[in-house]
Amino acid sequence: MKKGIYFIFISLLCCLLPTTLFAKSDLMNLDVSCPISDMKVSLYRVADENYKLTGVFSNYSVDLKQDVQGAANALENRILMDGIEADAYATSDSSGKARFLGLESGIYLVVGKEVESNGVFYMPQVSLVSLSGDLSVDLKYETSNKASRIHVLKVWKKDNKKSRPKSIEVCLLRSDGIVVDKVKLNSDNQWSYTWDSLSTLYTYSVMETSVPSGYKESCFREKDSVVLTNTGSYTDKKEEKKDDELALTGQLWWPVPVLLFVGLVLFGLGRQLRNEK
Repeated sequence: MKKGIYFIFISLLCCLLPTTLFAKSDLMNLDVSCPISDMKVSLYRVADENYKLTGVFSNYSVDLKQDVQGAANALENRILMDGIEADAYATSDSSGKARFLGLESGIYLVVGKEVESNGVFYMPQVSLVSLSGDLSVDLKYETSNKASRIHVLKVWKKDNKKSRPKSIEVCLLRSDGIVVDKVKLNSDNQWSYTWDSLSTLYTYSVMETSVPSGYKESCFREKDSVVLTNTGSYTDKKEEKKDDELALTGQLWWPVPVLLFVGLVLFGLGRQLRNEK
C-alpha cells in the first residue's frame, strides 16, 4: 500500500515539475524607466532572438539590423495605422517605473504614450530592446510643445534610379489613428511636402501608404521634420569590377607577344652576325 502511494506521489510530481519549475524559468522581466509617473507603456514582440520579424510584423519591410531607430519608428507608424494590439501594457508608478513580467525572449518594441504635466508634454521615443534575460532600460524622451507644422522629406538609398518609382504616396497620421491627409511625393516637388496650421490637440506621424517592392523602410524624426528613407539592395557591378578595369585602363595588351617575338628574332640575328665576324 505504501509503495502504491509513493508511486502515485512521484508520478504527480513528475507531471507538475515541467509547468512549475522548468516553464517559468524561461520567462523574463523588463523594467522601463519613464520620465514621469502615469505614463502608459505598450510592449510588442516584433522579432525572435535572430532579429527575424514574427507574427503580423513579418509582413512589414523593415531591417532591424540596418537602422535600429529608423526601423523602430517605422514599426510604430505601422502599429498606429493598422491598429495592432500590444502584447502587454503597463503604467509607470510614482518612481517612474513600468514593469513587465513573464516575457519570452526576443526583440521587443517599447512604445510610450505622451504625458502632459503643468503645460509640458513628455514625448517618449520608441525603442527596440533585445530580451534574453531580466533587463532594465531607460525610455528616451523630449519635452516640448506639440508641433503645428510637419515637414516630410523622402530619401532613396542603394537603389537604381531607373527602377525607382516615379512617385510615392504618404499620409499624415494623427495620434488617434486617423489619417488626416494623403499627398504624392515626386521629383516635381523635390520629394517633400509641408503641412501647416495643424491642430495641437494631437501629435502626428508621417508614413508611406505602401513600401515599393525591393525596399526596406525607415523613419527619422527631429521636432517637426520627418525623413522617410527607402533602402534598396542595388549594387553597381561597375564599382565591383573597378579594380579589374583599372588594370586595363590605357593599355593595349595584344602588341606584347608580337614585340616579344620581334625582340627574340633581333637577338638571334645579332648573335649570328657576331659569330660571322
